Amino acid sequence: MEEKDTYEKPTDEVVALAAERGLGQWQRTFRMKQSRLFGKHNASRLYIHANGAVVTGPEGFRAAYDWETVRVLRYMSTRNGVPWDARYTLLDPQGAAVNIGPGTRVFLKEEKQSLGITSVVQGALFLWPDVWGEHIMQAVTRTQLLKVLDAIERGGTVDFGAYKVDRKGLAGRKHSAPWSDITTISSFSGRLIFNGSQRRTTVDSADLQSIANVDLFLRLCRGFKADGR
Repeated sequence: MEEKDTYEKPTDEVVALAAERGLGQWQRTFRMKQSRLFGKHNASRLYIHANGAVVTGPEGFRAAYDWETVRVLRYMSTRNGVPWDARYTLLDPQGAAVNIGPGTRVFLKEEKQSLGITSVVQGALFLWPDVWGEHIMQAVTRTQLLKVLDAIERGGTVDFGAYKVDRKGLAGRKHSAPWSDITTISSFSGRLIFNGSQRRTTVDSADLQSIANVDLFLRLCRGFKADGR
């Protein structure tokens, strides 16, 4: 797939769906490498718009996600301990999820419950996930950041799946801590770690892949930690 191939125009059905959901101007299109093994996905497409994305698949499957409400999960597979491929999950407000990109992502029952996942569709292995994946993550952070900050400052709590954030502190599934007790935020072997004084863990560690909108989450945490609240 060459860059020129990413400018394949949306179909009439996709144009109508994007307009209905207010996704704005179409920007680029991504497809998977044509394959006999995964032939049913040869016509699948990922359409990136200014305000969201449309994913298509076999049997007329079409799903639209806008940057204001979508939750994104990123699962990094590794080879010999080195990050290799990224499988992304787009999750709408009703809990309908679609997995796209290379790799495999399987959700355990506990993960589905914590993330509110009601259904999962296995989408195509769209090429260039380093391009469209980062674009989606950045667009979500850029679009949702001020709204999330406002909700927190008004006393609300924002749920990121493995963690909940409010203006007082951070809560994991078992333990919580005020922002003033968190001194470092780090990751090791795909797990996020929050340490306090004397390098003691203050909040549960969790897999990065189980945190919805992880880039937005980390930006909030680092900002609140720096403030000391």
